Amino acid sequence: MGYFATYTLGNLNAAQLMRRAALDLPALNGELARGEYGVLRNWLREKIHRHGLRYRPAELMQNVTGGPTRSAGHLEYLRKKFAAG
Repeated sequence: MGYFATYTLGNLNAAQLMRRAALDLPALNGELARGEYGVLRNWLREKIHRHGLRYRPAELMQNVTGGPTRSAGHLEYLRKKFAAG
């Protein structure tokens, strides 16, 4: 059952993972703009999906992004999204 905190953590983790993916895959933003998701899908399979339930979320975030869940990536996304308009 979901509740507010799980949605918030999901948003924070998603932003942090996308930031890491963009660092690992320099052409990612252009590919996504063209509707090409294969490279991101492969990155997710390698970094996240293949591990299944091997790691708890905090450990997985540490392994993939090099740090614990932080708000910085999500705040950066929100600033770009709302400052542009």
